[in-house]
Amino acid sequence: MEQRYRVLRIVATLIKVLAWIVLVLGLLGAILLVIGAVAGGLGGLGARAYRDLAMNTTIGAVVGAIIMGLGSVLYFLFIYAAGELIHLLLDIEQNTRETAYYLKTR
Repeated sequence: MEQRYRVLRIVATLIKVLAWIVLVLGLLGAILLVIGAVAGGLGGLGARAYRDLAMNTTIGAVVGAIIMGLGSVLYFLFIYAAGELIHLLLDIEQNTRETAYYLKTR
C-alpha cells in the first residue's frame, strides 16, 4: 500500500533532527561555558580579592553548565518525543487502513 502524508513524515523527521541539534549545541555550550570560566579564572592570579571572585565565577559557571546540560537533555527529550509521536500516529493510521483493506477483501 502507498504511504500517505509524506510531508508530515518529513516534518516529523525534521523535528527529530532539530532535537539532536538542540542537544549537541546545548552540551557544547555547557562545555564551552566551563572552559571559558576556568580560562578566565586562571588568567588573573594577582590580588586575593580577584582570586576569590574568579573562584566564585568558576563555581557559578560549573553550576550553570550543569543546569544548561540538563536543560538541553530535557529539551532534546521533549522535542524528540514530539517527532516520535507524529511517527506513531502515522503508523497507527497506516495500520488501521491496511487492516480495514484486508477485512474488506475477505
